[in-house]
Amino acid sequence: MPSLICDVKNCSYNEDNYCCLSAIHVGEHEATNSIETCCESFSQDAYIASNCVKEKEPLVAIQCKAVNCIHNTGRVCAAECVTIASTTTACCSSEDTLCGAFVCK
Repeated sequence: MPSLICDVKNCSYNEDNYCCLSAIHVGEHEATNSIETCCESFSQDAYIASNCVKEKEPLVAIQCKAVNCIHNTGRVCAAECVTIASTTTACCSSEDTLCGAFVCK
């Protein structure tokens, strides 16, 4: 599993630049560069279960739809390290995120 750094500050799953999910989903199927990818697991809403403790996950399973990426092996990311970043300062949806590890085949 890749190590994951999340630079999307207003994602409800971001805790000190770590993701609190054990698995995320990266899209887009037709992407040919990183700006065309996104973190489909992004959520701007408040953390749902108020009695849950957010646990940082340094290693995260990444399901990836970006079939043109060299790291995509059977729709699973095989990169060592992945950075999820914002494309805008006001990240409001998954379309405002990108996968920094994307490299086109």
